[in-house]
Amino acid sequence: MIIKYKMVSSSVISGKLLLLVSLFLLPCLVWSQFSSNISRNEEKRNLVSLSGSYGEFIERDAWFYGFNGEFSRRLQNIPIGFAGSLMWDQEKDVKKDKIVSTFTAAITGSYLISDRWSVGTGLGKGFMDTNNPEKKYKWADGDWSTALFFGYQIPLNLKSSLGISASYEYNMSANETSLSIDISYGLSL
Repeated sequence: MIIKYKMVSSSVISGKLLLLVSLFLLPCLVWSQFSSNISRNEEKRNLVSLSGSYGEFIERDAWFYGFNGEFSRRLQNIPIGFAGSLMWDQEKDVKKDKIVSTFTAAITGSYLISDRWSVGTGLGKGFMDTNNPEKKYKWADGDWSTALFFGYQIPLNLKSSLGISASYEYNMSANETSLSIDISYGLSL
């Protein structure tokens, strides 16, 4: 008797895991809308944060990790926020055995569902990368990308918080999608 089985790459398994985590956040988000008390601290509307992320591409066997610095501001008396980010990430394409590092600038907008939950979208543009024969950072006309994200904030004290977010990202230039998880530390100003 011969037993045949199909090999599944770790990227596919991890991608499905990230998708499940993202799909888990949506019902929690809806539930929090109905169960949370929306009482925001109107004096502290600015936030500076640092984060780390990990993600995987859906269409190909590649993964990435990165770091992000962000300044965000919530508008007064309404649950809308805007942010500007500077990101660095390193992508590893497993089949091509290629590593590319990229700097990206992004702007985002978010809706604060409660004190802790938010949903948002953003637009990013790569401007410097190592995708050249010398593997040195050079100014580049990088990819345009957009994302849909869900976030959850855990207050540590009156000025700082931890955050976790899940993102579904679409690279408009390369026509590919990815899923990522970010963990951040923020300081209210």
